[in-house]
Amino acid sequence: MIDIHCHILFGVDDGPQRLEDSIALARALVADGITHIVSTSHILDPALSMERIERGITSLEAEFSGRGIELQLLPGGENHYTLPLEEMRAHTINGGRYLLLEFPHNDLPVSAGELIFSLLSAGLVPIIAHPERNGSLLRNPDLLQPLIEQGALAQLTAASLAGDFGSPVRQCARYMLKKGLVHFIASDAHGADWRVPRMQAGLKQAVKIIGRPAAFKLVNENPRMIIENKVLEYA
Repeated sequence: MIDIHCHILFGVDDGPQRLEDSIALARALVADGITHIVSTSHILDPALSMERIERGITSLEAEFSGRGIELQLLPGGENHYTLPLEEMRAHTINGGRYLLLEFPHNDLPVSAGELIFSLLSAGLVPIIAHPERNGSLLRNPDLLQPLIEQGALAQLTAASLAGDFGSPVRQCARYMLKKGLVHFIASDAHGADWRVPRMQAGLKQAVKIIGRPAAFKLVNENPRMIIENKVLEYA
């Protein structure tokens, strides 16, 4: 599986704090069936440049190689919705047109549609991170549909489908899947003992909801199109 949302770099956000923590998370990701991840540290501070992220990835890759951990790392970032457009452009997934976009957890900004329009007009395709955990969308999941119709994509957290964030979030995630509003399932993993990878558990639930071919597309085919910067077509 290909995981497009993971906090693997240590010492930069609320993910791993030490090298040993990143190593433990990497082993957990591999054990969960993941072969590729996009490193998506929270981009709140412009000081966390893509150059710094790429240096961190290169360093981790050397550590993984020396320890026999088969996990391919790719650069990216979880872009806060208030960042300037050019800052978001600097933190796309693997240098392509797609970027992970984080709205506030409590509410969906009234400017969400305007922001998505601006990004699309600039040639960038936003992937809305964990919409099922946004307060506004949790109360009214149908608010996601017009954003998707505009051209945005959406990424569910596997742990949400597994029930780790509680029943309301799980039901919201299931509803979004059934409505065809989801394009990816990702781990949003932060560590080996907190916010752990739950891709297998989430995928199992997705298979029950939308069937095996459609569910596997969300963790394999679609994310591969993203990391290869290909046009993702969907109905």
